[in-house]
Amino acid sequence: MTERLQMFIPLRKADAAQRLVYGYATAEAPDRAGEICDYASTKPHYQAWSKTFAKATDGKSFGNIRAMHGAVAAGKIASIRFNDAEKRIEIAAKIIDDDEWRKVEEGVYTGFSQGGAYLKRWADPENPELTRYTAKPSEISLVDLPCLPEASFEMIKADGVSETRAFAQKAQTAVRDWLQGNIDNDAPAVEVIGDFFDAIEHDLNADPIHDDNLTALLARLKSEVVAAVAPRATQKFAAADPRLEKLSAETDALRKLNAELKPKLAQLTERVEALERTPAPPPLMPGYTAVSKSSEHGLDSLAAELARLSPEKASLVLIKAAQSQPKRFG
Repeated sequence: MTERLQMFIPLRKADAAQRLVYGYATAEAPDRAGEICDYASTKPHYQAWSKTFAKATDGKSFGNIRAMHGAVAAGKIASIRFNDAEKRIEIAAKIIDDDEWRKVEEGVYTGFSQGGAYLKRWADPENPELTRYTAKPSEISLVDLPCLPEASFEMIKADGVSETRAFAQKAQTAVRDWLQGNIDNDAPAVEVIGDFFDAIEHDLNADPIHDDNLTALLARLKSEVVAAVAPRATQKFAAADPRLEKLSAETDALRKLNAELKPKLAQLTERVEALERTPAPPPLMPGYTAVSKSSEHGLDSLAAELARLSPEKASLVLIKAAQSQPKRFG
């Protein structure tokens, strides 16, 4: 996954009447992660990015403003200025979304953060401990990264009165709102998780006394989580999971059994239908037994056999016959 570029710069002021938020998109100064955006090499990419939006909107927008690097379109860049003397890119962002503007007024959002990609990195000639980079922007976001307790910004109210406001000390629902916003907008899970870990990494690097082992653990955890949710080819995933292999084999066996049973069920159905078409014998009254004519003809041969026996034996045979079949010989 491509490493994301994120640089936090505090907000300077907000104009309630026009819903404008002022600050820097980027500046040639060390950021929270010990990196410096090289103004000279980055400026052309910001100019090209801004011109693309200006052309697409007939000059109504000079760039896109998002919320927390998510899929929420918070507003647009109303103006952009390249300050070569101070080596910074100054912007005024017009916030269209009501919920996002409310967070600006309440001091939940503390700054801008540029989102994009690193085109080049190198050690800073004056301070080798810092890393310079060339940025290629893709969006600017309003963010709520933690700030110092004394941090504040200028709020120009709708009546024109200017006052200094402190940023909110703790946004209880910031993470929840950010996650819910990404879910509602069907943001890719891999990108959401990547952004979440990037925000934690920024917080760790911002601490002057941070644990390098914890940073390394976080990076490893991020890579494992992203790899676990990244989309994979079905065939490769099935080969890696024995449960899916077993399920696939059982499914094939069921298909085969169904193919074998289908013609047999058809034959059985035909036999049942044939039996239903065959007339049933007439019902018998209780206590009666059906006797065929062929059975009556057999009495003559029985009498001839009895004639050959002695009277005693013939009597015995008739008694037994009468006991076993009383309705015929009774």
